[in-house]
Amino acid sequence: MRKLSIFIIALAIFVLNACHSENDGHNHSPKTNTNTAKTENPSTYKGFRAELKSEPAEIVPNQPVKLTVTIKDEAGAIVKDLQIVHEKPLHFLIVSDDLAEFYHIHPEPQADGTLVADFTFPKGGKYFAFADYTPKGATQIVDRLPIEIDGAQRTPEPLKADAKLEKTQENLRVVMKPDAEIESNKEMMLNFMVMDAATNKPVTDLENYLGEKAHFVIISEDLKDFVHAHPMSGDNIKSSEHKHDEKISANAEMPTVSAHVTFPNAGLYKVFVEIKRAGKVMAIPFVVNVKQGKTDKILTDAKIPAGYYKITVSKDGFAPSEVNLSGDNGVKLAFLRVDKENCGDEIVFKDLNIRKKLPVGEVVTVEIPKDTKGEINFSCGMDMMKGKIVVQ
Repeated sequence: MRKLSIFIIALAIFVLNACHSENDGHNHSPKTNTNTAKTENPSTYKGFRAELKSEPAEIVPNQPVKLTVTIKDEAGAIVKDLQIVHEKPLHFLIVSDDLAEFYHIHPEPQADGTLVADFTFPKGGKYFAFADYTPKGATQIVDRLPIEIDGAQRTPEPLKADAKLEKTQENLRVVMKPDAEIESNKEMMLNFMVMDAATNKPVTDLENYLGEKAHFVIISEDLKDFVHAHPMSGDNIKSSEHKHDEKISANAEMPTVSAHVTFPNAGLYKVFVEIKRAGKVMAIPFVVNVKQGKTDKILTDAKIPAGYYKITVSKDGFAPSEVNLSGDNGVKLAFLRVDKENCGDEIVFKDLNIRKKLPVGEVVTVEIPKDTKGEINFSCGMDMMKGKIVVQ
């Protein structure tokens, strides 16, 4: 019986670029080929990697298996202090290689720092797991772990773009309405109207799932591009009226859930929309054909207004992420987003009720009133990248 094979590919939010090395596992560990990604700034992730082993090592379809995930740093030490992101330290997403099957599970932390979950693979063949985690002091990391299992395989389902972006599943009818033509390297909003299938009326009773009204998992056909996104903070924010100086507000005319995304490459992508109603979590799938868009160069500099403190936004997060400033005359901040390979398309000061869009290459200013003192937290629109200002 062939053992579980795992290929680890470090991912900076979206793009995977593999280079190969090989070693063998032991103690219930399957034979492991370890692929470490080449990144623009490898020191950002300090060699973090996810390792996976199964018990038993030989996985049989329709038989429970214990999956153990271990996050290690560059020295090989187990990382135990993962950040809690949307209520969990690790999001573990499993798909079949044709993207027909989708599972979102959450291995539980153990005393030794590992994370464990029981899972049953329904068929033989190839599956891929995406381990989504954030070590303290680092940005989001996603490791791709392909898994190959002996046993009866089902007939593959070729990926085909949906002719109509509308799906009915159980008691829900979901319609996807992009706010622009779907192209690579273009920031856009994916809006989802969620309606009751019986009455065709907008659903108002979606329940929180992992702290949000929805989760979005987007994977390319070749399984190299991946994004785990979340809805815009604040329910029903109307994107067409979302100007740079707008504060958080609600609008009943907006779709039930929506998210900003950027597809990094042309080709077929599958979008899984996870929502919860009446205690049940559903994953609504959409397949879209992304056209080739413009390739933008990364911006390295821009003119910052006099008297403003510059904070850069990139795939590595906010830089600097913590600032100590004097606030006698108020604090003036200038945010510059230098690339699209990040979720920082908005800056949010939740306690100040301020939200602003961050287009790539455009300087966006935020002014903190002079009577505001102490620690002020800020984040991207999906609450994945975080920073703080300490006003003295």
